[in-house]
Amino acid sequence: MTEKEIRKKLQDRLEANYQAYIQQLQSRPAPDLIEQATEIAAAKLVYDELRDCDFPAENLEYLLRFENPLEVVRHQWLEEQNTVRDEEMSHVLWSISDKGDAEQFYALEEEMQGGGVEEGVRMC
Repeated sequence: MTEKEIRKKLQDRLEANYQAYIQQLQSRPAPDLIEQATEIAAAKLVYDELRDCDFPAENLEYLLRFENPLEVVRHQWLEEQNTVRDEEMSHVLWSISDKGDAEQFYALEEEMQGGGVEEGVRMC
């Protein structure tokens, strides 16, 4: 198979896999979809990235060995994203607290408007 044929065949298979996945989701109740949000987002990301595949042909050819390459890559993507995020979340929380600019963009809880754990100087 030529590189062009490999890419076309994978794109066709990914399209079929994605359409089948979307169709299966459409019959699910909203609470189930909410629980699957991470998986759904991963499927969309993988589909978009591989659809415009600019990856090495040997990797794409390997994916053609599978009936559902979308599922294979989605599963691996989620596995690799499933790391311990304690440090990352700590950094996010520190960043929000340190900058303090969230108060300008988000509504404050009424009883906390007079100050929080640590009341600082406010400038208007």
